Amino acid sequence: MLKRPALITINFAGTNFRLLARLQQGLVVTVALLVAMTVALLWQANSYRVQSADLTQQVREFTASVEKMRPAMQERQQLVKDLGDMSGLLEARRFSWTQLLTGIEAAFPNGVALDRLEFSTRELAVALEGTAQSPESLSNLMIGLQRSRAFKSPLLKHQSMDKGNLSFNVAVTYQEHLATGAAPGAGR
Repeated sequence: MLKRPALITINFAGTNFRLLARLQQGLVVTVALLVAMTVALLWQANSYRVQSADLTQQVREFTASVEKMRPAMQERQQLVKDLGDMSGLLEARRFSWTQLLTGIEAAFPNGVALDRLEFSTRELAVALEGTAQSPESLSNLMIGLQRSRAFKSPLLKHQSMDKGNLSFNVAVTYQEHLATGAAPGAGR
């Protein structure tokens, strides 16, 4: 048997080409992954842009439909307001202002002047503002309101002395169904 001489390999190159070939393969795979990720990101960005355009169009259509409905809603609000006003007028027709003012006049004693009257038809609340010549006159007013069948729960909310006159603010509840006449001795 013949022996074969052993081969000796001598590498005179200063670079390891096998290592470079592996690095090159790794870079190719990395670049391919980056390209795939870039394509996926671009596709997703385009999808978002299309969705955004669709949503913008839907907002425009919704705004246009709201603008079309605005006159109808304003007309509806006006009708509701008009119906409320008509209801108030019907209530006011049933309410006797003469009876209220007669009740107030019957309760007011001498020496008291009425400057302002506020009346709420819903709560039947009356606010009276005025001046009295003396504390006795104001006391007689409160007594007259207490004795009157037309009013209940008189409350002196404020009083102050100004230039010799006593200013006052009284709140009272009007009893429309009992206001047919004032109690005797109401102060006149």
